[in-house]
Amino acid sequence: MPGLTPCLWLPERAEEAAAFYLDTFRAAGLAAERRGEMRMGAGGDLVAVTLRLAGLEVMLFNPRGEAQHSHALSLFLTLPDQAALDRIWEGLLQGGAPVACGWLKDRFGISWQIVPEPVGTLLNTADAVQAGRLMQAIQGMVKLDLATLQRAFDGTA
Repeated sequence: MPGLTPCLWLPERAEEAAAFYLDTFRAAGLAAERRGEMRMGAGGDLVAVTLRLAGLEVMLFNPRGEAQHSHALSLFLTLPDQAALDRIWEGLLQGGAPVACGWLKDRFGISWQIVPEPVGTLLNTADAVQAGRLMQAIQGMVKLDLATLQRAFDGTA
């Protein structure tokens, strides 16, 4: 069956990133690991590792050289509640940098959008005024706060 798996280039840091992501997401382990020789790596080196994070298989590619990451491609992660959002946000932020509107860049240069799942429901049920208040509140935040967003949506902020 066809599938879509993001492949993140993490030159000579894929093993470190795998341990970091598994710890941050409290994931069970690796789905697959490939070692061997390849043109862009050394014999016996890690070539790639595949993890399952938040239900999605993600491949971490371990070539030599450099890779430039940008906000043009981000991993959009919805979490069920504020406690889960806070835990993942703080984990991914270790060695990384907060950006704005629920975005952060982790220590490997990967951009993440971390959003409480109820925000999608709010946006899907909002009228123009509610949506405007909600978006204005999001634009004023770095890490999203569900209670504050709910108050903005309700017009009680």
